[in-house]
Amino acid sequence: MRHCLIYILLMMFANHASAQTAFFVDGFHGGIYGHYPLDWYTQYIIDQLDANPDWVIGMEIEPETWDSVEVRTPDAYRKLKPLMLSERIDVTNPTYAQPYMFNINGESIIRQFQYGMRSLRKHFPGITFSTYSSEEPCFTSQLPQLLRQFGFRYMSLKNPDTCWGGYTANFGGQTVRLTGPDGTTVIAVPRYACESLQPNSVWQTIAWRNSPQYLEACRKAGIGNPVGMCYQDAGWKHGPWLGEGRKDSRYVTWTEYISRYTDKEKATDHRFSQEDVLPGLMWGSQVMQRIARNVRRSENNILMAEKMSAMDFVEHGNKPCQTELDEAWRQLMLSQHHDSWIVPYNTFRIRGTWEKAIEAWTNTADSLSAKVINKAASHDTDNGFITLYNVTGQPRREVVSVRDKGQNTFVMADIPAFGHISISRPDAVPVTTKAFVGGKQSDDDACFIENEYWIIGFDLSRGGVVTRLIDRLTGKNLVASEAGEFRFGELRGFFPDEGRFCSSTETRAKATITTCGDLLTEIRLEGEINGTSFVKTVTLRKGSRIIDCSLNIGWQRNVRIGERVGSHRNASRTGFYDTRYMLSLFFPTGMKKARLSKDAPFDVCESKLSDTFFNDWREIKHNVILHWADISDGDNGLALLTDHTTSYSYGEDYPLALTVQYSGPGLWGRDYPITGASELRYALIPHEGSWHDAGIQRLAETWRQPVIVRPGRVADKSLLETSCALSSVTVEDNGSMNIRLFNADSDDSRQTVTLDFPVSRAVVTDLNGETQEELQVKNGKINLSIPRFGIRTVNLTLKK
Repeated sequence: MRHCLIYILLMMFANHASAQTAFFVDGFHGGIYGHYPLDWYTQYIIDQLDANPDWVIGMEIEPETWDSVEVRTPDAYRKLKPLMLSERIDVTNPTYAQPYMFNINGESIIRQFQYGMRSLRKHFPGITFSTYSSEEPCFTSQLPQLLRQFGFRYMSLKNPDTCWGGYTANFGGQTVRLTGPDGTTVIAVPRYACESLQPNSVWQTIAWRNSPQYLEACRKAGIGNPVGMCYQDAGWKHGPWLGEGRKDSRYVTWTEYISRYTDKEKATDHRFSQEDVLPGLMWGSQVMQRIARNVRRSENNILMAEKMSAMDFVEHGNKPCQTELDEAWRQLMLSQHHDSWIVPYNTFRIRGTWEKAIEAWTNTADSLSAKVINKAASHDTDNGFITLYNVTGQPRREVVSVRDKGQNTFVMADIPAFGHISISRPDAVPVTTKAFVGGKQSDDDACFIENEYWIIGFDLSRGGVVTRLIDRLTGKNLVASEAGEFRFGELRGFFPDEGRFCSSTETRAKATITTCGDLLTEIRLEGEINGTSFVKTVTLRKGSRIIDCSLNIGWQRNVRIGERVGSHRNASRTGFYDTRYMLSLFFPTGMKKARLSKDAPFDVCESKLSDTFFNDWREIKHNVILHWADISDGDNGLALLTDHTTSYSYGEDYPLALTVQYSGPGLWGRDYPITGASELRYALIPHEGSWHDAGIQRLAETWRQPVIVRPGRVADKSLLETSCALSSVTVEDNGSMNIRLFNADSDDSRQTVTLDFPVSRAVVTDLNGETQEELQVKNGKINLSIPRFGIRTVNLTLKK
């Protein structure tokens, strides 16, 4: 009897295993900016749904597309509207322009969702958004928090058919409880631990067609209801993706699959790290550098414009120029489109290329932001005074540059949090200049600049590298005492035409030191790298721990830089991944076993990587620096700030280095040349303790959002002060005001907002604007709870 029972149980198990049900998520991706044939494609989708009654699809179409569809094919548009509200269509990525997300700031991600969802709700009233999914690797670590605040229930981390730009790490089984940095969880379908990359491919995983290999791997991993995925590019005419005769897979939407065919109670836990997002873009190429700098500049400008408008509204009752702000955001969001970053040289409409379109979009966004700022600051044009505006949530004391009568001068100012002060126009500060050629001013070819925090020494005989970075308070020298392979401030990279690594230390530098009284000291270093001249500036300001730097390399021709290996079309091994061969700026220190942390959208990730090096598409590591990276041994640290998203290098016995230049073959075999001079800004912040002990997140915020200087005189005022980062301040159509807070630095969840204007009501809302919590306003203060790496939106109703 016992043997019979065992046999029956074994047979039941065997039948269950053989009865594996496979699922497949089909759908469409693209839009008016990403190849959507306006004249016929909407009707094509409708016809395919009619012809295949068991077929359901996910939709990832740029929301602006429907503005044109409504005009160009109104009959098809009208037929589509009820389908978009049915269970046959699941809109999984409502962002305005389908950005990658890991490469832009958190506020931009929120606006991508808000503007996109607003557009879709206008076209399809009643539409819901339940599951996030993308054909491209449009992921970032804070998606659990952001999605839940937008009302999403689930997400997918797969993009198995378009991994050119990267993919996510593979982990887990059928579903995971994906936990973001702030502790928010969401049920997600990961790229399974058993879901390998497609052999002999550089853009797919084995899940892109539910191959037998994939389904067998899932069976062995115990995944009873595996799911594959392909979002077809709009314009393809395949109909159902798996084609005729494939009866082993059932079509589902992501929402249907997760809600009906997964056992969410058995979901395993996974802490989502930014290093689970593995992007492989053309970091270091000049075109990428220009795009990233333009996008970052516009991000900074538009957030400052919104804050200035809110300040003006609170003080003077002037409604913001919302039309200009909306259009500025639209232009910026288009420049964040994933195609902007992965195919910048592709032809794009009448603008020529994506890169040229981005330049035009960001220039327009900047012009609109400047218009808004100027209007918000134009209340008194008394020529005897200037007003200094601080749009951050903390007071700041710093040297401010003031341009008057065509010349710059400087003034030390104390500017209140989210407020302003007016001062008399400062007199010109005496400027002195001294030139150093090397070997003439001192015996050791050294020259120095200093302020009350740092003494920095430069060796001109080795191209102006830094030999001393001394903390005046402790006497410690942060630069490695023993000269190793790399020097602090050295430019170094592999030049294939030379067949070797070339370094800026190989030629002597010239130096010019300029001082503006005791307020500012700047050294201008003129050197060479492999025969090409460069200019580097290093600036110290009174009262500031930030060492501000710039670099200009005056390329006169296209010089190849990087590892020389096969093309991307023929092999997964490429020359544009290994940053050790790219031209980089090096920052070796004396710290031993320092840990690296890097910021991400609304996150700071402590790296778990032993190093950042790879040269194969199958081995991508997250080596992206968004705003800053920091190394610290617990006692001392060094933060590196950058004005654009790019890559960095770091590893055991390999110092922190910022990628400056790559030139050579790239994605799809396209050449990524040098076409002119390279320019970038960066900054260094030496510090004690960890990045959060030193307040690096807030210092980086002040570096990105400088003091705004305008003529005129207004009463000195601080409108708002916070104990955490002030991400954004906006005015709603109903006259209320939203402030968004981000707690990066403190494990203490209790945060305080101090207001100096009358408020009748304060509530915490989600990102859809729905009230989540009532807050008390007592003695001009609001206390609320924000977990570490949490964001909270507080809506303020102003007293009449």
